[in-house]
Amino acid sequence: MEKLQEKIEDKVIDCINSGAVGRLIVFKPEKNSLGADLAVEERGNYKDKEIYFQVNGLVGHKKDDNFVKDFPKESFKTDRSLYLLFVYFDEIRQKINDFVWLVPSLHFRDIADVVKLEDGKSLFRFQASLDIKNKNKYSRYVVEAKQLGKFIMDAFGNKGRFVFKESDFEEKRVINLDSLKEFLCEARKNTYAGNATPDENPRLSSSVQFEFQKGDSLYRDVFFVGDKKFIGQEVIYQNLKPVWGMSYIGDSIGKLETNFLKEALFKLSEKCRLGGIHEYEKREFKYQDRGQGDFAEFSGREEMFLGGKNIYKLDYQGGSISSKI
Repeated sequence: MEKLQEKIEDKVIDCINSGAVGRLIVFKPEKNSLGADLAVEERGNYKDKEIYFQVNGLVGHKKDDNFVKDFPKESFKTDRSLYLLFVYFDEIRQKINDFVWLVPSLHFRDIADVVKLEDGKSLFRFQASLDIKNKNKYSRYVVEAKQLGKFIMDAFGNKGRFVFKESDFEEKRVINLDSLKEFLCEARKNTYAGNATPDENPRLSSSVQFEFQKGDSLYRDVFFVGDKKFIGQEVIYQNLKPVWGMSYIGDSIGKLETNFLKEALFKLSEKCRLGGIHEYEKREFKYQDRGQGDFAEFSGREEMFLGGKNIYKLDYQGGSISSKI
């Protein structure tokens, strides 16, 4: 299998070189944290970073099968410069198919089917027909193999970003709510709950603003603080489009109480303010969240107690804005 993988990679390199007329350098990176098999850079241009490809091959000799490839969800890596290349290799003809799939890892994370295993773990699954006339959600990522080199050169001319065709079947990609929730939890831990520094120039006058970005996803938390109340909203954008949001209004509290609130929100980042019932205690302080619903649509109230006395409450409501982008 290792020899076949190497042969497939060599065929891909040949395709890139034949269409790039000497303008690209293709090599196999020795060490890469993204798990890439190939890297490409533009010859003589050292301003742009490399574009990385993970080559996923399917070996066979039939044309009516599906291409299926699974990836462990917990270890799947994404990056703006990492692309998944799905290549069918005809073992009898000793050549790759006329078409390949070139899928951005960030897109794949959001549109891939999620397969639950008996042991509780999950897989991201790529599945597409080898007959490209059968349209599916990966149809827009189909690239003619002999045009692969030119396609990559065009990407370098577009600041390292590929321009994929619009598909009549799937012009918009379905948002993966599990991945979106994971991003939200990471964003919360790296902003208010994690004692991050607010933006120096918030978009709204007199507001406090936090932002966290990863790939094509952007989290923004904006709120206003008064002497009695604070009010705000969290919004997640993907490809600059709002896809999820939450509004909240709560009691203004002192520094000591705020520190405990941040600690509770950090410890319960994957649970609180998303529906459900959760608690956290430390010394005389107690945090309590009473919510209902799920990530797609939820509401609730969180409260804080000091020595059994209620000293704070916050009401929240939120959910998905769009199912596709």
